[in-house]
Amino acid sequence: MKRGSRARRVAGSAAVAAVFFLEGKCSSGGAPGATTSAEAAPSPSSPSRKSPSSLAAYEAARLKAWDPERRFKALFSAEVSPKIGAIGRGYLSVWWDGASGELAWRTSAPIAGAGRGGIVRVKEGGEDAEPPESGLPLAARLTSTDLVACILGMPEAPLRLPSSFEETTKGLRLRIDSSKRSVLLDENGRPIELSFPRGEVVSLQPGEGVPRRIEAKGPGGRAILTLESYAPWPTSDPIPPL
Repeated sequence: MKRGSRARRVAGSAAVAAVFFLEGKCSSGGAPGATTSAEAAPSPSSPSRKSPSSLAAYEAARLKAWDPERRFKALFSAEVSPKIGAIGRGYLSVWWDGASGELAWRTSAPIAGAGRGGIVRVKEGGEDAEPPESGLPLAARLTSTDLVACILGMPEAPLRLPSSFEETTKGLRLRIDSSKRSVLLDENGRPIELSFPRGEVVSLQPGEGVPRRIEAKGPGGRAILTLESYAPWPTSDPIPPL
């Protein structure tokens, strides 16, 4: 992916954040399919005063997370619980380069039977035709862009105006595109849950840089990543060989 096109997509939505700071009202849309009856709350005739500020905080954090200049490395402890088979525990190391849109990763044994690694590339337009066989210890049916969004703790797609959202007892749920992708925000505008078109739901514990905890649930089972370390990734620091 070309750096220029990614930079334009990220920077081009900066105006969205400014609009949300100024708007006193936003129209409310229908509830995404991922919203449960326990979560849903009666929709008020108009959004609360917190909604515009939460949306603005979310968009500012999204721009920061997907900044093309951003490079980091992180280590997670991992536990993978397939619906069929033994539980696997080990470690996941990731290296993110925002300019190229590439996430390099390595796992330790016994996840997937042995140490593995590869590169996940964000696709132009945000979606793959089919989910890749990435090998990452997350829900297997996520697209490349969605896999990276889970590690960054933030969807790539900017909010559209007017954004379809619903206030629930858990927080503010946004429909982020025309698919069943949605994001649930806490009172500070931080993502605490991502929902995807094929039924995967990823819970997030917000942290500095990347989520402190990532729990992915899908038809194939569950995976939990717990952050062990996070740091900038200098260009002089190579990725260790597999």
